[in-house]
Amino acid sequence: MLSPAETKEKALMALSVRRLIERGWLTTLLGYLIKRNELSVRLKYIGDVRLQRTDFKALAYFTYYAAKCWPKLPTELAKAAGSLLKLPEALYSLLTALSLAPYACKLQSLGNKVSINIIPGGSKSRG
Repeated sequence: MLSPAETKEKALMALSVRRLIERGWLTTLLGYLIKRNELSVRLKYIGDVRLQRTDFKALAYFTYYAAKCWPKLPTELAKAAGSLLKLPEALYSLLTALSLAPYACKLQSLGNKVSINIIPGGSKSRG
C-alpha cells in the first residue's frame, strides 16, 4: 500500500500527462492508481494508443520533469513525433526525447544552448 505522500506524488506525475492526452486522461489516471496493466488513451498529435502500465509511468514521469524546467517541451515534442512518425514509433520517440529533458535542462542551466529534436529514425539531443 502506498503512503499518502507517495500516492500524491504519483498522482501529480500522472496529471502532468493530461495536456498530452486528448481523451481519457481521468480514466487513465484512475486506472494507473488502481494498478491496471494496460491503459487506453488518445494522445494529442499522435492518436489512440494502448499503454502498458510501465509506458504510462514513464510518460508521466518524463513529462512531469520536462514540464518543470521547460513547460512547453512535452507538447512540442508530441507535435513533432505525431507529424513525423506513426504509431508505435511516435510514442517511443516521444518517450526517448522526453527522457533527455532533465539532461537538457541541466545543460541549459549551465549556459549551454540546447535543443531536442525528433527525426524519423530516432531522437537526439544537441548541446
